[in-house]
Amino acid sequence: MRDDLRRIGIIDIGSNSIRLVIYDTTREGGYKIIKECKYSARLSEKITKENRLEQKDMETIVPVLRQFKEICNAFAVETIRAGATAAIRNAANSSEIISFLSQSSSIPIEVISGHQEAYYGFLGVINAFNVEDGYVIDIGGGSTEITLFCQRRYQHSISFPFGAVNTNLMFGQGGNWSDEQIHKLQTFVLGRLVEHDWLNAKAGLPLFGLGGTVRSLGKLDQKTRAYSLPNSHGYTMTSETIEHFMNTLPSMPYEKRKDLEGLSKSRADIIVSGLIIFHTVYQYIGASEAVISGEGLREGLLHDLLEPEQPVRDSALEYSLNTIIRFDIHTSKRYLDHINKLALSLFDAFKDESNRAEHEMLIYVSIMLHRTGTNINYYQSKRHTLYWLMNSPIRGLTHRQLILCAMIASYSTKSRKQKLSQQHKDILLPSDEEWIHKLGSLVQLSIALDSTEIGIVSGLKANLHGNTLHLDLEGASSLLIGLEDIENAIKAFKNAWAVKVKLGFPSNV
Repeated sequence: MRDDLRRIGIIDIGSNSIRLVIYDTTREGGYKIIKECKYSARLSEKITKENRLEQKDMETIVPVLRQFKEICNAFAVETIRAGATAAIRNAANSSEIISFLSQSSSIPIEVISGHQEAYYGFLGVINAFNVEDGYVIDIGGGSTEITLFCQRRYQHSISFPFGAVNTNLMFGQGGNWSDEQIHKLQTFVLGRLVEHDWLNAKAGLPLFGLGGTVRSLGKLDQKTRAYSLPNSHGYTMTSETIEHFMNTLPSMPYEKRKDLEGLSKSRADIIVSGLIIFHTVYQYIGASEAVISGEGLREGLLHDLLEPEQPVRDSALEYSLNTIIRFDIHTSKRYLDHINKLALSLFDAFKDESNRAEHEMLIYVSIMLHRTGTNINYYQSKRHTLYWLMNSPIRGLTHRQLILCAMIASYSTKSRKQKLSQQHKDILLPSDEEWIHKLGSLVQLSIALDSTEIGIVSGLKANLHGNTLHLDLEGASSLLIGLEDIENAIKAFKNAWAVKVKLGFPSNV
């Protein structure tokens, strides 16, 4: 491990599963997952009628925690933060459980309150999306948290003591549901929602979903649609999609549900109870759409640990880019900023104002990440950059924007003869094909202008007269190396923008 990194383990003792995630973290609060382990404990099912977790059931958790600690030791983890949520929090003998588990495993365990669980989930979401306002729902095994945020600030939250596991026990029949049971659970959930006025005071906002229920629904929808980008984080489900699930999954026999592609067999029973909770909340708050978040409680615990005074980032995208550059790009931010400056000077020559802010953002992200493929193979870096960005942990972009950045960053002279958007036509807009070529060629020309990475071209002046672009380069040194790269990039640029290019070199060349 690098000396400038700190390794942290987060253990989430949930109502359905127990997870360990190990992160490498930076001084600036960036992080990268290096290991994840999961054990399906279903603690909610082990809570007795007296609302207790018996000694024999506590003892089944200890070997899991001890093994998690062994894994942390093997990975040289410096700090372990372990938190227990609803199943243990709501148990009558909660203090006894925590004391026994902490002593037996030698891991200090904190009980996370319902308010804290909602807040940590919010931190995970807000630092993973560039969004101002919305709701967050986290459906666990034994609790459901709902949070409202406005202007990227936490406003309200509530934690309900019901989740996918315990409501399945209360209302389900071995995984099979009748209309009467569905109605009873809906009524039960609605009865708790109406007690909080703020829950339906902001209709029309997106609902960000955490937990296995929402992730599973997203995977099912992606399989049904043959979605071309199999990323869960940032995947959006419409109101029609959620209604479709409500009309099909509860009435489907449990045995048939187990065979659904995209749904794990271990979740085939509790997916219905989770769906009913999700659907009821979605309708009640009047959400505009559902968005899956791959980051939640565990990342929130990490943000709170790393930056307790200022855990909310102003821009999820900028935070994500800086983290990726720190971990995965072996070049200076100063160089990348210089290329972006050249690109924007070039782009300014074209006065098209439609979607300008988005286009400038796409240029910026593509330039920041265009070197990622060199980590795999320098000579085939463009194809590796394309793959890396398509499967990357970039936060703050929609799936469409992610695909566009991947294609722009990996653009080459061969790309100008290809129809690049065809593979992702289910996600991209018809106009995106043109802009992939325009912005891709512009970014590659900007990179070529400083292919030596020593700033020989310090700036440029670009002026469009008719269909001729006058491109005057500025610099204090002779441009000896990289001329061929510039000439090749100009060919693709001319083709994409339908212009002639008149190139002017510094007077001392």
